[in-house]
Amino acid sequence: MQKYIFHLSGESLSLATEEVKALFETYDLKYKILKQKNGLLLIESSASEKQVLKLSERSAMIKSSGILISTLKNLLLSEIGKINWNFVKMPYCVRVEDLTGDAPPGIETKLASPIWWFFEKKSKDVSVNLTNPKTTVYFILDKNIIYLQKLIWKAEKGRFIGREPMKKPAFHPTALKPKLARLLVNLSRAQEKELFLDCFCGTGSILIEAAIIGCKVFGVDIDKKMINASKTNLNFYKIKKYKLINGNATQLENCFKSNSVEAIATDPPYGRSSRIGAKNIHELYKNFLKSAYKVLKRGDYLALMYPHYEKLVIKKFKIVTREKIYVHSSLTRNIIVLKK
Repeated sequence: MQKYIFHLSGESLSLATEEVKALFETYDLKYKILKQKNGLLLIESSASEKQVLKLSERSAMIKSSGILISTLKNLLLSEIGKINWNFVKMPYCVRVEDLTGDAPPGIETKLASPIWWFFEKKSKDVSVNLTNPKTTVYFILDKNIIYLQKLIWKAEKGRFIGREPMKKPAFHPTALKPKLARLLVNLSRAQEKELFLDCFCGTGSILIEAAIIGCKVFGVDIDKKMINASKTNLNFYKIKKYKLINGNATQLENCFKSNSVEAIATDPPYGRSSRIGAKNIHELYKNFLKSAYKVLKRGDYLALMYPHYEKLVIKKFKIVTREKIYVHSSLTRNIIVLKK
């Protein structure tokens, strides 16, 4: 068992934690949460470094992940001198994430020196590469504790920006941002090569994120214009394997066999101007959940976003988690994950 530390995105720490848990469960990796504080999540797991890299790369809300080497009380030489630095492979670099705002200037250079001295004493060739190191020695400075880790992965700034709604050729004002779309996909426990369904696909934001991680994507929408918009956007991002169906999400059994869909993530309409295929929003959600239950495989998951004022009637499904995410002053969206 290995200890891993995850630095989580701050928009919703509870949702970020649920995503990490979902990703471990997606790949059937045993884990135990040891600590959760100040946006840091410490997990003990049988997962390999390669497996943690894979789940980190597909995440929406992980900022960095690493193998926990040690916890330090301070950065004095007497404390750093206790560390066994044999985990470092050359060339290396040192990086610091300061959560306190109190780190002195040039802290990374100052920390690199004692590590260099350690290898010189061992008569090893020492080399530093700031852009392409084999090992990144990563310090996270928190109040009263410092986490020393071997960095596995760090999110690049703007990694979703190329798929923002305004960047898509077929734009719609209600389209999900790619980070939130990816979160829904991950909460659904979708796996590569599995049949993934978005029942209200709109302009294809969720489908695009599911396709990027390797799912076989199917989209349903009652509005033919939305189907055409999805097609335009999927083609724009060079996604080749997909199927779009102009149909009603309350009648999915007309399009899919029972127990054939392996993951569902969707964001149903909630505005008055939306075409919904039901007499009202409440009826839409109720009938959609009934239909989704029929086509989803037993043991698989549905991740659903819906407005805070809607009261869902959950029958047969098991509720895995229910969270809230703030959108603007008049709208908070709920996210619920259901298991059949």
